[in-house]
Amino acid sequence: MLEDCFQKINSISGDGTKTFFLILAYLVLNGFKSLTQNTYSLETKIGITKTLNYALKVLNDKSLPISTEIFWEKVLERYIPQDENLVNIFKEAFERIGKTGQLKIRTETGKKSNLVLEKGMQISRGYFSPYFTTDKKNIMVQFKNPYILVSLQKITLDDNYLIRLLEPIIYEKRSLVIISSDIDEQALSTLILNKINGILDIAYVKVPQTFLFDKTVLEDLALYTNAKLIVSSRDWKSMQKSNLGQVNKVLLTKTKSIFWAESGLKEELIERKCHDLKQQILFSDSDYENEKREERRRNFTGTNALIEIGGTTELESSDLRSRSEIGLLGARACLYEGVLPGSGLSFLQLTEELENWSRSNLYGNSVNGSKLVINSLVKPIQTLIECQVDKNTLLPQSLSKLESLAKVQDIYLSYDIKQNKVKNIIDSGILDSLKGIRIGLQTATSLTYSILSIANIII
Repeated sequence: MLEDCFQKINSISGDGTKTFFLILAYLVLNGFKSLTQNTYSLETKIGITKTLNYALKVLNDKSLPISTEIFWEKVLERYIPQDENLVNIFKEAFERIGKTGQLKIRTETGKKSNLVLEKGMQISRGYFSPYFTTDKKNIMVQFKNPYILVSLQKITLDDNYLIRLLEPIIYEKRSLVIISSDIDEQALSTLILNKINGILDIAYVKVPQTFLFDKTVLEDLALYTNAKLIVSSRDWKSMQKSNLGQVNKVLLTKTKSIFWAESGLKEELIERKCHDLKQQILFSDSDYENEKREERRRNFTGTNALIEIGGTTELESSDLRSRSEIGLLGARACLYEGVLPGSGLSFLQLTEELENWSRSNLYGNSVNGSKLVINSLVKPIQTLIECQVDKNTLLPQSLSKLESLAKVQDIYLSYDIKQNKVKNIIDSGILDSLKGIRIGLQTATSLTYSILSIANIII
């Protein structure tokens, strides 16, 4: 069970396994004491759950968003392996693709680490049905050199326009991706049957026209892929295979679609479109509209990054890749939910507030459960301080150090255990992701319940 939990934390947040283990160990050991003293009950479990939920709420309110480029660079330095060249490559990659861009990592033994950029357009809509997937293991669609059909109109089988368009593509044995605002059930069933029976490699992506800027997604995609945009029945009548768009490759997941077109394809039109969007941003007062226009402009010029991890031997490059992938998970976890002071200081800052809250909201054995959580949260930073103090054989100092650190309530400060100083969270890069903390705490309490439930039955 413990191994599964470690793997879960590493795969989701890429950080926090040591903190998880220290908190879990305290909860389980003291939970056993409660069992032997007959003080562990359902109320204790309720106290643990309520205190944990309140602690996560407070931490969420205190978390700092990654709001500046300097802050983001410090986050990368904190999580990416301590290789100056590699850190700079990651910084350049995110500078080119944005913080949420597509980034892949692979090993290149015998070479230096390198950054490769691929141009591509991404939309935040994925395949409509899993029946379209070509990679069943990773649940995604991958096509090479597919045709692209883009329509603002609902896809139907009326007047056989669609069937007439599909026939030459079937004979050519090329794949097809259809993107539209809607599709009727009969047309969808026809596409799925063609896919399942191996008649045509096809996929469908639905982009509903719910908001003002949804229409522009299809317009931009038609421009990028050099496809004729279908806006009326007249367009359907004149639609030929030559009017379809084409790209080098397509990747569709459940939540997003990425298109890679030939370099130079409609480049002048795309540059002109980007220039127009930039001008609209300059002369518009609407922050919302400008944000959407900037997203569109970035999507036209957007790139996808591939980081090639080099090394003298295969073992070295594989190890560096593994640590880079875990570090990337940790860095992106900071983006999703923000960051908190590192070294367990954020937990220590919580203790007084949690004690006051538990006295006001809990009673009976549930207070014991709350105390278990509060004391367990102190363990990570207490362990760090004790390890540092042990070197100087000054054990009594650990308690006084904890008391002084507990008074630090500034969320922009974290504790540097090596230099024994309180430092700015951004300058020092000593930070933890809220996502990593949340996953670690929730997993620790969940496993504690399981272990104590089994122990309760045995005892």
